Amino acid sequence: MRPSLKSAGWGCVAALALSALLVGSVSAQAVPASDTPIEAYQEPSPDDPAQQLVDRFTPVMVLKQQEEPCDTNGEPFRPTSVDIVLDNPEVALRQVGNGDPTATRGPSGADLFGLGEGFYLDFPGSSLEPGCIYERDFDKYSRARPVSVYAHVVQQPNKPGLVFVQYWFYWYYNDWNNKHESDWEGIMLKFEASSIEEALSEDPVAVGYAQHVGGEVAEWEDDKLERVGDHPVVYSAARSHASYFGEALYLGRSASEGFGCDDTDGPSDRVETQAILLPDGADSPDDPYPWLAFSGRWGERQSGSFNAPNGPSAKARWMEPAPWFADLRDQSVVIPTGDSQAASVVSLFCDVVERSSMALVSFLVSPAQILLVLGVIALLVSLLIRRTEWNRVEPSPLVRRRRIGQIIRAAPRVYLRQPLAYILFGLVYIPALVLAGLVGAVMSQIPFVTAMYESIESDGGGVVIAIVVGTIANLFAFVVVNALVAEHFDHKRQGVRSGLQSAVSVWRRRRALIRSFLRTFVIVFGLMMTVVGMPFGVLQLVRYQFVPQAVMIDEVERAGALSRSSQLVRHRWFHTALIVSILNGLVVVVAAVIALLMLLVVGDLPWWAFSLLTSLVYAVLVPAAAIAMTLLYGDAVAEHDERLADEAASESRGELTASWANT
Repeated sequence: MRPSLKSAGWGCVAALALSALLVGSVSAQAVPASDTPIEAYQEPSPDDPAQQLVDRFTPVMVLKQQEEPCDTNGEPFRPTSVDIVLDNPEVALRQVGNGDPTATRGPSGADLFGLGEGFYLDFPGSSLEPGCIYERDFDKYSRARPVSVYAHVVQQPNKPGLVFVQYWFYWYYNDWNNKHESDWEGIMLKFEASSIEEALSEDPVAVGYAQHVGGEVAEWEDDKLERVGDHPVVYSAARSHASYFGEALYLGRSASEGFGCDDTDGPSDRVETQAILLPDGADSPDDPYPWLAFSGRWGERQSGSFNAPNGPSAKARWMEPAPWFADLRDQSVVIPTGDSQAASVVSLFCDVVERSSMALVSFLVSPAQILLVLGVIALLVSLLIRRTEWNRVEPSPLVRRRRIGQIIRAAPRVYLRQPLAYILFGLVYIPALVLAGLVGAVMSQIPFVTAMYESIESDGGGVVIAIVVGTIANLFAFVVVNALVAEHFDHKRQGVRSGLQSAVSVWRRRRALIRSFLRTFVIVFGLMMTVVGMPFGVLQLVRYQFVPQAVMIDEVERAGALSRSSQLVRHRWFHTALIVSILNGLVVVVAAVIALLMLLVVGDLPWWAFSLLTSLVYAVLVPAAAIAMTLLYGDAVAEHDERLADEAASESRGELTASWANT
């Protein structure tokens, strides 16, 4: 399951002195699974209609492959029966209390009968620091066991005319954002039938796939539901075990969707399953499935979303499935591949949620270490802030010395004086990305191009083409915005009309700008593609930061723009790299925060609308960074001129000294 991110409190059930007495009376504490009396259970025969019904629709599981043992990208587990943890001497049954004492080791199903929230199972290993122990133990415990799912047929009394068939998947460990021992997931089929026999002669009307707290529904004839005969195909998200209808990367923004990203992308293995039909409950420790009357936790006790889950019979939908089915979503949010700002924001969201979960786990395991790291980071940020000057400095004239803090403070003031003009410049991003999408679509249809990329990209050449073309478009749009701002700044123009004049000026110098950009891109990209040349690629990337300003303000051509930029950066490479990193970081962070808020607050926003709004956010923010880059250029020119003046003065003094010596 994905984390619901809710906190949970814990109370002591009994003192340690009473533990032995309570454990000794375990078998007498029966908790019925429902208010309905349970009939004596009989093992179903092959001719039993319920057994025939669940056998007919047993799901086919699609599990993401592992490249090697303990690979953290693939799926190391598979659905199995709880027999791997019952009667297992390495598993302990613990009772909540002073020190959580062990009630018994290797508990049987009868030992679990009737126990409530005060008890939980404890597997070998630590759920918050799993390493590879759960994968190795699962391989050891499940060796030679078939892939099994539990089945339960329900006719809800207040919903006549409906039959529900539930398939519950038991997973040994959930190795995702909310790590915990054991995981119960599954799917559910709905029949419009008045009896099990009638359901057996018909097709389901719909099927619901559980995805964390909520889930997704599809009609039986829906195109998105893949079937092998009558067996629905379930794409299980790697390590979170949420069930999906297809192969993709899915976005979760709430408890019902799961908070984070679910990955069902291949390569994957298809696995047939066998169904174990369960009764409604158990009324005796001697019943075949006495653990159905266990409402405790099926794994290690932890706080909040890291706590192990209850079993299926403890969930409301076990006997009343209709409300759960009615709340299912019609679709899940698929994250498209490519290199748009929207896809980047979603990737950032996935990464932030995962890293936040890891940080929370680290804090729970070692709070002192995390607090120390945060303290060091805060100290470094404080030192950086104090080492610069933040007093107000006018943006004119452009060529003058400015500190980092002064540039960061001045850029927003310049922007707010003419916001419409600068937003107009930023809108260059929109046609650039549209054009990139069209070019990528055309290139992906060229057999030679796609064949070249398919040899290195398992998902096909189209993905690589989209990333390459999108990256180039983003970089060129950033260069154009910088050129527009530099031209506007250099001529001290005001207003939207003068902004259009700046655009005309940039258009007239488009050849010099394009050639300079292509030369820069080829040099930096070529160096970056080699391991040895990567440091030199970074070096040149910083040196070429002022190419747009050199083309528009200094009016130099092609290689001259690269030389001019390198000349200005020569004695201040680290200073330039630091400011460029800060500026780009601020744009990315602010844009990401705004986009993430949109992503979370507007839950039903279509992907195309989210992509457009995300691009607009970048279009509004990037001109502010371009203003700061132009001010940084002015600072670099001022320093360069001062250095030339000092060198000229030194040379003049040297000549004068030599003249005096000769005299």
